[in-house]
Amino acid sequence: MDIFVTGGAGFIGRNLVSRLSQLGHRVSCLVREPGQARWMADWPGLAPVAGDLLVPGSYRAVLGKSELVFHLAGLTKARTRAAFLETNGEGTGRLAEVAAARGSRVRKIVYVSSLAVAGPHRAARPAREEEAARPITHYGESKLLGEELLRRHCGAVAWAVVRPAVVYGPFDRDVYAYFRAAARGFVPLLGGGTLELSLLHVADLVEALTLAAFSERSDGRVYFVSDGESHTSGEVVAILRDLAGRARVVPIPAAALRLAGLVGDLAAAVTRKGVLLNSQKAREALQEGWVCSNERIREELGFAPRVDLESGFRATFGWYRENGWI
Repeated sequence: MDIFVTGGAGFIGRNLVSRLSQLGHRVSCLVREPGQARWMADWPGLAPVAGDLLVPGSYRAVLGKSELVFHLAGLTKARTRAAFLETNGEGTGRLAEVAAARGSRVRKIVYVSSLAVAGPHRAARPAREEEAARPITHYGESKLLGEELLRRHCGAVAWAVVRPAVVYGPFDRDVYAYFRAAARGFVPLLGGGTLELSLLHVADLVEALTLAAFSERSDGRVYFVSDGESHTSGEVVAILRDLAGRARVVPIPAAALRLAGLVGDLAAAVTRKGVLLNSQKAREALQEGWVCSNERIREELGFAPRVDLESGFRATFGWYRENGWI
């Protein structure tokens, strides 16, 4: 099958397109920086396409010849709300318009959204698809706008939305910050160890995405995806501490986290670049939980996560070491 993937050179995208190549598909990957896609030369059937999500003319020809689209590209860090909304929201709408244009061969779009659209939830009442979305950050707002514009502009093209929990694994650079800290001898502890989290290894997310792509049951459906468990920040830190051997746990008070967020805002204003920790990220970390139910995707698509947190963290820690990241 001819498949078009946006964000194929990113963390999730790299894992997804490698899997699609193994399955024998022909995959065109939209990338902003061709240099980031040199590794694709080693994988049969992968072809980078230089372009920009906000410039449909840069990918219209290739997209129109594809039967299936995985839309992963987007910003996870941005300096302003407007930047998030433009790329993650308007960019998704433009992609859907091209996919639905006359003459296009696209039959389905699978959009990778986020648990962030739901807003905070604890394990006692996890986020579910039938509930109204209540994002509390610019990122969450932008992913929700992307979902809305996808539905509005898809026309006769089928779609499915996948909302992953916190994703970790090979090539990740966000959760990676905690692995790197542990390797350097300390592990930051957020929420006093009681912050509740849904987590997901990238291999399980790739499985969920392929299930959603190749099943008609998913047409017009939204799915949260996680490993099915609720983890605490204390549990996460304990695993990282044990993996690193000598790492010291460093509790981060709420006031210190808020201050660090403000410093991040200032740094972003000076450098005019998005940063990993700002006041928006601090606000997320100060909630009581980010937990979702994966019941719908289990029941409708047969999703069954295979990677538990401890083995997933162990494998990821090993990957970072083997590849010189820590």
